Amino acid sequence: MPHSPTTKWTSVLRRLLQASIVLTLLVILAGSVVRMTGSGMGCPDWPTCFGLIVPPTQEAQVTWAPNTFYGQGQMIVRNDTLWMADAAFTSSEAYDGAHWTPYTRHDYAVFNPVHTWIEYINRLLGALLGLPVLLATAWTLWRIKAHPKWALTMLAALFVLGFEAWLGKVVVDGNLIPHQITYHMAGAFGLLGLLTAVYRSVSSEWELHALKAEVQVEGLEDDRRLLFRLFLGLIALLSIQIVMGTQVREEVDALVKLFGLEADRSDWIAQLPAGLLVHRSFSLLILGLSYWTYRKSFGLAGLKARAAVVLYALLAETALGAAMYYFAIPRFMQPAHLLLSAISWFLLVDGAFKAWLMLRKG
Repeated sequence: MPHSPTTKWTSVLRRLLQASIVLTLLVILAGSVVRMTGSGMGCPDWPTCFGLIVPPTQEAQVTWAPNTFYGQGQMIVRNDTLWMADAAFTSSEAYDGAHWTPYTRHDYAVFNPVHTWIEYINRLLGALLGLPVLLATAWTLWRIKAHPKWALTMLAALFVLGFEAWLGKVVVDGNLIPHQITYHMAGAFGLLGLLTAVYRSVSSEWELHALKAEVQVEGLEDDRRLLFRLFLGLIALLSIQIVMGTQVREEVDALVKLFGLEADRSDWIAQLPAGLLVHRSFSLLILGLSYWTYRKSFGLAGLKARAAVVLYALLAETALGAAMYYFAIPRFMQPAHLLLSAISWFLLVDGAFKAWLMLRKG
């Protein structure tokens, strides 16, 4: 049976949104790896890296050398200072400071190729994310009369993505000001929520026209409404938990700056504020509500599976958080912990919109 034009249209949009969501999760993971490895200033400028489109791989590329071509804006490290070429030129046998201007946005002037490429991959993923988001936005604007809410939500997602790009520049120019890093991460979660909301709505439309929609049992509106409210409650609690987690993470970052990335962390837990204990105990409240949500989902097609996956994701996230607490915050666990938070957030938003759409059709 051939697919209808509506099915093909929603299928393309659905795939674009799937790519956007996966890339958003990867960007969140990459951002955490950047913080875990202390690579945030691996590229000291933005959007280029040491003034180059493709970042340097060896120190010689950021060190002055005779008879070498330098493009406009290209950077070198000299006398513990970043210098930027005023215009394209080829150096002579002797260094001539007239061709160079000190970079004054910050005073960080270190080249570490590993940090540089970790930060570059993070930026590259962000740039790749822009492609499906832009295409999905254009796709919805093309059919704005049929689905104005999709178009408006995608415009909001595109705006948040642009804001994230601008904030990334602000973070680098400010040499990783702590609160700005937190706002940057919060923006990524906001973008993930917007994309998930559109994805769930588009998927429901696609399933309907592709004859793959789940059969709804009549007379369960009250149960669906309860589950919708429980999902919303979990979204609210997880949002609070994420904010508290970012505050703990900022305190950990302060200890890293004080003692160094490779320092012994065995006594760091004792140096963290009481907010850590609140953050730890709050996870039990979220787990309890998640289990109750799962219990209340029995008999609700399409929602029980989502409630179960949410419970499993939150269990894994809580277990990993406990391991970080009792094993002195191992660095490699930090990105996984944040990724599980993002996946849980995605699943909850998806479940809430699924329940809402089922109520609307009921």
